[in-house]
Amino acid sequence: MNKIVTFAALSLLFSLVACSKKEQTSEETPMSEIRLTAEQKTNAGIEFGVLEEKDMSTEVKCTGVVDVPPVSLASISIPIAGYVKTTYELLPGKKVSKGQSLATLTSLDFIQMQQEYLQALSSQTFMSSEKSRQQVLTNEEVGSKKKLQQSEADLGNVNAQVKALGLKLEVLGCDLKSLAKGNISSVLTLRSPIDGYIQDQFLAIGKYVTPSDVLIKVVGMEDKHVELKVFEKDLGKLDIGQIIEFESEGQKARAKIFLIAPQVDLTNRTTSVHGHFENKADEKNFTVGQFVSARVKVGTQKIPSIPQAGLARVGKGGFIYVEMANGAMAQVPVEILSSTPEFAGIKLLKELPAGKLVIKGASALEAIFAKD
Repeated sequence: MNKIVTFAALSLLFSLVACSKKEQTSEETPMSEIRLTAEQKTNAGIEFGVLEEKDMSTEVKCTGVVDVPPVSLASISIPIAGYVKTTYELLPGKKVSKGQSLATLTSLDFIQMQQEYLQALSSQTFMSSEKSRQQVLTNEEVGSKKKLQQSEADLGNVNAQVKALGLKLEVLGCDLKSLAKGNISSVLTLRSPIDGYIQDQFLAIGKYVTPSDVLIKVVGMEDKHVELKVFEKDLGKLDIGQIIEFESEGQKARAKIFLIAPQVDLTNRTTSVHGHFENKADEKNFTVGQFVSARVKVGTQKIPSIPQAGLARVGKGGFIYVEMANGAMAQVPVEILSSTPEFAGIKLLKELPAGKLVIKGASALEAIFAKD
């Protein structure tokens, strides 16, 4: 009975060892290797060479948006309470000009303010005459100096009232010359302060609005620029005047850095970098708020490089290939650091095995690997 138990235990032990060796062998076998026939190599047009150290432009990759400065953004409101009387077809994207009428409002407070202004003007005329009369009486020593001083004070008060009311009415767009002739208006006109496009509007006929309400938002199209978010690890590579190459939805353009924010956003460890379009004509191809992918050219350095035909691009990276001594073709993942029409600067993401480097035919090899 003991012999049977011992034999069963040994059998189980050998089975476990065999399974362990099988799993270990499976793990050690590279999954990114294939063997090609001579015909496949010929059809792929494979040629061999070596990695070369070349002076390649280095770049910082980042993303951002097309933006405009605050002077090209307008949130339009009215500094007095009232009701919307009329509005126009202010759909988002509609072009508007500086000074263009966007809506009209009626306001009882506006009417009251005009009435007070006219009353103050009348009082000003009377107080001015009264001061002159008291001055004459004082000069002839038949009037009291106290009355003269009182008339001067009254005139000063009414002058301040006329000035203050006049400034308030000018802010509201009131024509003071017309008002001085007795032409009181009940309607206020809301005008665009800049040239641009309607971004949003919050108007409805009959709606009651207050000074704190934003009624219309207008975005100007002048001085578009790109605002990029760059990680803090790359900030030391950036400088004013460097070139930005960016694209979005198939449109490409170049910009030049004019501002690097001095602080880092602690939530995502990035800093804002701003660049002006190199060619003003390119601005019309991009919309404010549009997302862009960008590369900032930051200099040159010697980088391991391979001919473009020896690199199979996949997504933002790619693969290069090595024929090893045993005849198998190994696929090695790389990061693309820089690129020219002839060469690509790369960073190996896996140790390069010993063998012959493929410098032509990489795309055909990538297709073969993809099938397996």
